[in-house]
Amino acid sequence: MNYHRENAKFYTVKSGETLIMIANLFGIEVGDLRAANPHLNEYNLSPGELIIIPERKKDLIPGPLPVNREILELNNAFRMLWEQHIVWTRIVISDIVFENPELDFAIARLLQNPEDFGAQLAKFYGAAFGREFASLMRDHLTIAAELAQAALSGDNQKFAELNRSWFQNADAMSRALASVNPYWGYKRWREMFGEHLNLVLEEATLFIENRLEENVRLFDKMERQALMMADFMTRGIVSQFFCNFCA
Repeated sequence: MNYHRENAKFYTVKSGETLIMIANLFGIEVGDLRAANPHLNEYNLSPGELIIIPERKKDLIPGPLPVNREILELNNAFRMLWEQHIVWTRIVISDIVFENPELDFAIARLLQNPEDFGAQLAKFYGAAFGREFASLMRDHLTIAAELAQAALSGDNQKFAELNRSWFQNADAMSRALASVNPYWGYKRWREMFGEHLNLVLEEATLFIENRLEENVRLFDKMERQALMMADFMTRGIVSQFFCNFCA
């Protein structure tokens, strides 16, 4: 297997890193990393050393979660964030439809959720990515509230425009997440965000049509789907940074 340096992607080894850690970071097989760097002494990597990173051969699927305190805490953090995401979205939509005077306070609390997501992701991917994702999620929530307003007022043209923007935003979030973690496939995130958006649209419709019993039943489905996204997010991080979670 030949690797041409002019087309290669390079990585600078950091202190304490092993070949397995670097392979997990980029979602590639250790054997492929060895083949791309035949003269590398993998048992004595030097900080600052440049190594060639081969192209990943296929999309990766995160494995099942091992269990230790650090992984459970991470999973609980993401489950809490996604739970808060759907709960406060629901409250804001309900407040809009039923003209609840708490609306401004509920919106303020909902918009704290993107900041919390950004802070959690920044622990692994840096402050810049945390801010980027927080901004995308703020747009996601803002558009959702505007969609509810447009649907309630019967403005079909505005609703259609906002709906296109909403799904474009979901695509941008999917691409952003896939760009930093090889275990977070773009197609899988796009599927999950698509399902999430359709559930929120159904939720808003049921509120507007006053079909409240159906809406209560729907929330169970929304909760399961949100927790699935939380678990997928956790598995991806643990797979990518596995050595950080070794007990």
